[in-house]
Amino acid sequence: MKKLTNFDLETKKVKKLMHTESKDEMRDKILDAALKRFTHYGASKTTMNEIADDLHCSKASLYYYFPDKKAMHIAVLQKIGEAYFRDMEKEAENVTSASQALFKIVDIRKLFISKFCRLEIFQLLKDVKNTFLEEKKKGMQREIELHTKIIIAGNESGEFNVENPKQVAELLVQASAGLRFAVPDHVTDDMDIDDEMFELVIEKQKQLLTVFINGIKAK
Repeated sequence: MKKLTNFDLETKKVKKLMHTESKDEMRDKILDAALKRFTHYGASKTTMNEIADDLHCSKASLYYYFPDKKAMHIAVLQKIGEAYFRDMEKEAENVTSASQALFKIVDIRKLFISKFCRLEIFQLLKDVKNTFLEEKKKGMQREIELHTKIIIAGNESGEFNVENPKQVAELLVQASAGLRFAVPDHVTDDMDIDDEMFELVIEKQKQLLTVFINGIKAK
């Protein structure tokens, strides 16, 4: 067997890297195409064939990256979820008024859900048990952490007086999330709510936030 030279080994590394980048790029293209379809037609009404047609590739190519549409659906939500958290984390990093930053978080949440309402996030929560629920836990923890950061910033500026910022942040995030299920007078089988009810949930979240802020303001 011919012994590989340093040049050969380096060339092999470069080719492997290019192949990896190519795979990552193709995966991103698939997710972008799926996101467009999901947000326009709804996730449940979109087929793998339609996504493949949009990309001018075979359906088999999609299955190379994702075992089924549900796995692709989860990957799409993970992708947009990162953008969602980046927007919220910007607010937590650049706090001028902690109260305003907390209200801004609610507005970011409202914009995100309004924009991606056809992704059937709550339907997926009902259908899958382990994979997405684990992502949901991580997402909740990230929200608690950034709320904690904002409350700490409020303490440091003299706007708030909170002994345990993380505990208060956890309570606020959990209470806000609970309104999603407590406010509607009924929930459909797909766990969805209409626009009017969604606006009411957001309004209640802001009312709840007002009560929290009044309770933790420095006297």
